[in-house]
Amino acid sequence: MAKEKVALKSRMEEARQLEKEGKNADALKIYRALTRRKHLNAEAYSRMMVILRKQKKYAAELGVIQRATAAAEKAIAANRQALDVKDPESAAIGRKLATSLGLLDDEGLPVYEEPQLAAWRKREAVVEKRLAGLKTNRKK
Repeated sequence: MAKEKVALKSRMEEARQLEKEGKNADALKIYRALTRRKHLNAEAYSRMMVILRKQKKYAAELGVIQRATAAAEKAIAANRQALDVKDPESAAIGRKLATSLGLLDDEGLPVYEEPQLAAWRKREAVVEKRLAGLKTNRKK
């Protein structure tokens, strides 16, 4: 596990260095490889979005945002399910408490959204709007 964290950190540093050198294509390859791993790597997704935004590749950026959002939602659901499996009684009590405090909605989903996920959703709306604007400009 420790070796994996060191490798992950060194790959992120390598990709950041490539970005500084202006080798965005190589940096994107590393970030894509890092996002294909089992665990969510929000930093790699965010850096991919930044590079694509700088290159004005909005359609590709939108795809990355959608994949990142899906991966984050999947990770959150997996964490919730792991708690349910590990100790169902505590999980049930925790859900009742969270519902009474207003932290869960009627369906049992959290009212609070992770800041990173909220930022990605906001950026997704901006990119979709920009893409729609580009399409209307092309028609004219």
